[in-house]
Amino acid sequence: MTDQGKTLTNEAGGRERRVPVLDQGFIALEDWMGGDAAVVRGARICYQSTSKSPEADVRLIRSELRRKPSVNTIFEHAVMRWYVRCPIFVARQWMRHRICTFNEKSLRYCTAERSYYVPSGLPDIEAYRAHMEASFDLYERLVAEGWRKEQARAVLGTGVYTEFIWTVNAWSFMNWLSKRADKAAQWEHRQYALAAFRLWREVMPITAAAFAEEVWRPLAGEGEALV
Repeated sequence: MTDQGKTLTNEAGGRERRVPVLDQGFIALEDWMGGDAAVVRGARICYQSTSKSPEADVRLIRSELRRKPSVNTIFEHAVMRWYVRCPIFVARQWMRHRICTFNEKSLRYCTAERSYYVPSGLPDIEAYRAHMEASFDLYERLVAEGWRKEQARAVLGTGVYTEFIWTVNAWSFMNWLSKRADKAAQWEHRQYALAAFRLWREVMPITAAAFAEEVWRPLAGEGEALV
């Protein structure tokens, strides 16, 4: 295990991998620092010990997640930066998780794009679309007539897509994941959580596997896999 942070790259050599979510959304892991090695380092400094083998590091991470209460500080040494595009109502739930940092696209300064979430499989979708289109028509007319964008945005609903950057340590990420990947969470938010888990396990495979086994399975039960 090395202590060097890495940037997740895609097949094209880009700096991020972007996973589509919902009809027009996505989640991307832009950058990360520390990874599994940082968790092990944080744990072993307490005892002035060194890594004995990859297998020993796996056992260490699993045992620390299994322990009640867990030693959360060792997981806080691993940090990730995410780029998210989601409906505003999902973002507002997301931002209730406070041990992290958010910066969001501001409709006070930016003109709103005509981009909104359309659920599938529900009745009267055309009426829903007509309402959203009418809201954007009014918004654009008000801006053209001289309204400030910060005032005109009030006519738009929470189904409009927003974008934000989310920087979070691995412990807070697992806390979010345990709540938002749960089957009791809102379906739309859950899709982002499941996509985030798939990206996370590529850069922190040991911690992700330990979380799935030691934290998620006891919470969700045998039939609820993180996939």
